[in-house]
Amino acid sequence: MKPEQLAHTAHEQIQPGTGLVQEHLEVLKEMVGIDSRSFNVNEFPGDRQTPTDMKEILQSAENYLRRIGFSRIQVNQSPTGVELPYPILMAEIPVSKEKPTVLCYAHLDKQPYMDNEKFEKWGGVPPTKLRWNAEGTRAYGRGAADDLSGVISIGLTVDSILKALGFDAKNPSNEILNKMPCNIKIIFETEEECGSHSLIEQIQQNREFFNLIDCVIITDVVNPATGVPGLITSLRGIIQVEATVNPKDAKSPFDAQTALYKMLATLIHADHSLAVSGIADADIPMTREEIQGYEAVPTSIEQLKETGGLLPQTKLTVAPAKSAVLKGQLRSSFVNSRPGHRVSGSVIFGCAGTRITFHKSLDPGVLKDRLQRILESMNPFNLKIRLTERSVNSGRVELDLVVQASEKDPHSGINGGPFPVAELQLAKMVDGLFHDDGSLHPEIDSEVQTPGDGPKATLRALHVDDPDRVWPFEDPSAKALVEIRLAPGNREDRALEFLKSHLTEHVPGGFDLSVVPDKGASPWMTEITQPLFPLILDSLEKGYGQKACLYGCGGTIPFVPKLMDALGNIPPLCLGPYDQEARMHEPGESMSLTDLLGCSRSIVHFLAHYKEVF
Repeated sequence: MKPEQLAHTAHEQIQPGTGLVQEHLEVLKEMVGIDSRSFNVNEFPGDRQTPTDMKEILQSAENYLRRIGFSRIQVNQSPTGVELPYPILMAEIPVSKEKPTVLCYAHLDKQPYMDNEKFEKWGGVPPTKLRWNAEGTRAYGRGAADDLSGVISIGLTVDSILKALGFDAKNPSNEILNKMPCNIKIIFETEEECGSHSLIEQIQQNREFFNLIDCVIITDVVNPATGVPGLITSLRGIIQVEATVNPKDAKSPFDAQTALYKMLATLIHADHSLAVSGIADADIPMTREEIQGYEAVPTSIEQLKETGGLLPQTKLTVAPAKSAVLKGQLRSSFVNSRPGHRVSGSVIFGCAGTRITFHKSLDPGVLKDRLQRILESMNPFNLKIRLTERSVNSGRVELDLVVQASEKDPHSGINGGPFPVAELQLAKMVDGLFHDDGSLHPEIDSEVQTPGDGPKATLRALHVDDPDRVWPFEDPSAKALVEIRLAPGNREDRALEFLKSHLTEHVPGGFDLSVVPDKGASPWMTEITQPLFPLILDSLEKGYGQKACLYGCGGTIPFVPKLMDALGNIPPLCLGPYDQEARMHEPGESMSLTDLLGCSRSIVHFLAHYKEVF
């Protein structure tokens, strides 16, 4: 069968409502129903207490691939016999040594639910239940987009090609298999969301499987808009550490939580840009052509702000130009901070809060009014500020300070950079209120007396679900997760040392700092000079019926640079089976059927014509 005929026949099956598409959407429903979180269980009362073992999702994936026609499938086993917590699944359809081999990648693990036991942020529906909108164009559930849409896109692609050739998985024919345009290999990972820590080791344990691969297709990125395909040519990397501040001097002028905020405040400049110079200075500058390309991306500043849930009055941290916003999201290193006691995925919390206790106030009413004015003057990005009086007792004043930048908790990789981080703006405010010698801002210092022992005021981090639902963490220790998305030009190992050095140098005197690395991955960027790139751009246009654009991803796929390091310079093709509205990592995650089917048709066209380019 000629390539064009093969692609056309397969494309006819990848349309909304066809029997083949419905079969694969049933598998999506089954997989969404499986709890395959690779980190952060025990989020709420009644949640599971032990980490997911991945056995159920791996078995589901194996059954899925066997029904399609994969006969060689294995879940990796450790050479030592010790059971792996996050094994990779490898499958292949071998055709001929004379034909090229394409490796397809997706991951089976998911983010935490990021909700309570009533699943209020999921509309009261458990995130393990797949549900559709009234039009049947969007399916909701944890993992529906990230990255089960990638899993289903790969499966649907291969299944449609095999069926176009007349293959029957129940009565397999080697003669028909030999008509496949290329050898197909698949890797499904179960550790991507928590950092792909064991991936390289597992690849090394299976060198024979990963030998002689000619290119890799990665279905775990986002398109620039719904139904608009983008070829991802860059990814930001990531480093994340848990930073804990403890007092070592009983006579410190302020408490540990205040010291933590003052340290966090040094991570950004006044314009909210990254102040860790060793990282920021390593970002590769964008060319004029790249900037022009970003201006041509079919989106708008309004759409980008809406995706991040930015409040109408909240100001950008960059110039109000589309290319500047996209540069901030895709090609600039940026820092994010989250309370260390809170279950969280890779998100930017839209709200942040702290409870301030003034131990001896002369006039509580005057104190609160002045404090409100001071905070507004320290608010360059116009975040929403709420100062709530908790109690006043014998001069002791307890106030809850909550700042809000966004109405939701958006994905830090997709949105982070041009939008202010509430937790860091809160840290800046605290730093302005509390001087290094323990005195307060001059407008309120005279209103607060020093108690017999200890500082004039103490702070306690708040869990802020929304501005109306706040409470202090049970654990009073001063702890934060500090995350930096690394733009191309940086390296994970060097960036980690720069961050640790910065935090160590800026912890206030009288306090000890503990820094524990949590996860990391280097950024990645590719040239588009190889013959495969015109083919994949053409394939994306054929698959979606829309012209494709070169795009970047502000998120991180640890697999990409790690695979390149392990296997050499194999062309990686990063395609988006989901869209900007997917809200991956957030509550309410969803998959766009338009993008799932468009991605699948694009890969079909690419595989059908791949041998010609190869």
